[in-house]
Amino acid sequence: MMRILAVILALLAGGQTGRAALEWKTTDLQLKTEVGQEQAVAVFPFRNQGDRPVRILSVDPSCSCMVAEPGKEVYAPGETGEIRVEVALTGYVGRLRRSIAVETDDAASRFAELTLTVDIPEPVVINPRFLFWRVGDRPEQKSLELVVTEPKKTAFGEIACTNPLFHVQLQPEPDGRYRLAVQPADVRQPAEAIIRLNVTIGGRPQVYVVYVAVK
Repeated sequence: MMRILAVILALLAGGQTGRAALEWKTTDLQLKTEVGQEQAVAVFPFRNQGDRPVRILSVDPSCSCMVAEPGKEVYAPGETGEIRVEVALTGYVGRLRRSIAVETDDAASRFAELTLTVDIPEPVVINPRFLFWRVGDRPEQKSLELVVTEPKKTAFGEIACTNPLFHVQLQPEPDGRYRLAVQPADVRQPAEAIIRLNVTIGGRPQVYVVYVAVK
């Protein structure tokens, strides 16, 4: 009797621990975007390599800039699927690294973490961002360099300075470079200003800010 009971329990245990696991083609993706691109899309493919269905319980992105969702909830043994991720790029430059937590009802591998890295080019690189003169110095002209990543998609518009004491002039140079020349009319007393560069990049208006001061 005890032997029969042991066999029954073993059979039940075997039925509850059937092999079920989502096998990911990759859990780490890297994308490169273009200047002016507002959104990026990534896809994480997977396959149910187990012998029973797997249900996706939740897909949780680490940032509000992302939307992530599976094609459906349940995947049969041998079936393929994907997690589609959309990333809003507006306001971001440089390298954006985010993750997506995926939870399933698979007891063997309940959680998976997907990582997405997006390289977002900086449309205009400004060096330096601040120019200053000391009180009593000569009111000489100083300049900063602007490097445009994609000149064909970039157009400079109005340049506005908050203080008329500073004369500002934008001068184009070869290879997508510009020189912003700034000269104060008087350096006998402290003064400061914000220079706003209105730039259209890929059809989208943007504003870059430079600070100048006499100290």
